[in-house]
Amino acid sequence: MARIGGLVALLFSIAATSAGQGLPPSQSGSGQSPAAAPIELIPRSHEEREQRYRAIHHIILNVLAVDESNRPVTGLKREDFVLMDNGRPQELASFREVKGDQGIAPPHIILILDALNSNSRSIADEVKEIGKYLGSNQGRLTYSTSVATLTSSGITTSQASVDGSELFEDSKTLFKNLRPYVCKSPSDDAARAFPLSGHGGENIGLSIQKIDDGNCLDEKFTLSVTALSDLANAQMDVLGRVILVWIGPGWPLLTGPEFHPDTAEIKENFFDHIVELSRTLREAQVTVDAVSSPDLFRKPELQNVRVKPFAEGPLTETQATASDLALRAIATESGGRVMEGRNIAEQIEKCVADMQSYYAVSFDSVPTVQTDEYHSLQVKIDKPGVKAVTNTFYYGEP
Repeated sequence: MARIGGLVALLFSIAATSAGQGLPPSQSGSGQSPAAAPIELIPRSHEEREQRYRAIHHIILNVLAVDESNRPVTGLKREDFVLMDNGRPQELASFREVKGDQGIAPPHIILILDALNSNSRSIADEVKEIGKYLGSNQGRLTYSTSVATLTSSGITTSQASVDGSELFEDSKTLFKNLRPYVCKSPSDDAARAFPLSGHGGENIGLSIQKIDDGNCLDEKFTLSVTALSDLANAQMDVLGRVILVWIGPGWPLLTGPEFHPDTAEIKENFFDHIVELSRTLREAQVTVDAVSSPDLFRKPELQNVRVKPFAEGPLTETQATASDLALRAIATESGGRVMEGRNIAEQIEKCVADMQSYYAVSFDSVPTVQTDEYHSLQVKIDKPGVKAVTNTFYYGEP
């Protein structure tokens, strides 16, 4: 998470500087900059340069092939697939059908109960549904599974297990005393930790008209996106694919009458986080699924908001908005599901079933002219009635 952390620190320092808290007294107003330390160049071998190039430009995708009834289609061949990068066919560097736990490393399931953005009734129902899923099939889980909760303290995760009944018992300590998040007034800690949006005055961010409402929505957005970013980065060093089932309505979109239009600084900040999060999820082999009950989508801050199709990311930083970091947007972009229904246990089961059969494909992207250049992704399957579900875009590098 080096880039995100650096961005947070940078924005915080900018905000502090604008408030007169930037340079220490020894440097402030001196009119001179300290001499820059000499840069030590470390030569790289040809092999090291090749490894670096492949790490940046080798794109790996997990592709789910489904029929018209949304059932997995197995037995497809390399020649059945056409991968399009910005509408141009690409040669597949690798192709492999994966069934269940036959991948390079065993897959893992993470069930996240989002208490931060849910109400008391929803939290109680979600706990029951998680228990219902874990107790099905006599508690025998197909894949190693963890249970996690999102609160204002971040994400807390249980130990992984394939024993659903035992996992649910162990997770009761996570569920104990879960309550809806009560926003601070005014917002302070969250904005300083992750200043995606501000609260008026000198701080970089959105100018909020209704301070109390705006601060509350902004806190939830900030805490939620930070937690997801941290979790994604934690999976970078974990072998195997991850299905991340996010249980809850998602965080506010920061779009509505209580917000003024985004400033250029905020758009740039949104864009940098979108680029980094989408890249981290893809490289860590994480697919995000968003599941919730119908009532949860009736939350006022999640309704009547116009957003562009979730499969599309922002082309440039000038087009980035908070909606690009919405839960449903991230799930769609990662090749995951967005599901709504009262039977959450059944939704979880469908998300996990996507691991039964899929295709791991890769291609080598062409170096771009500029950094973070938007590229749409599409996989077509040359079989009647069969469609592919996978990541919908990536950002290329020179």
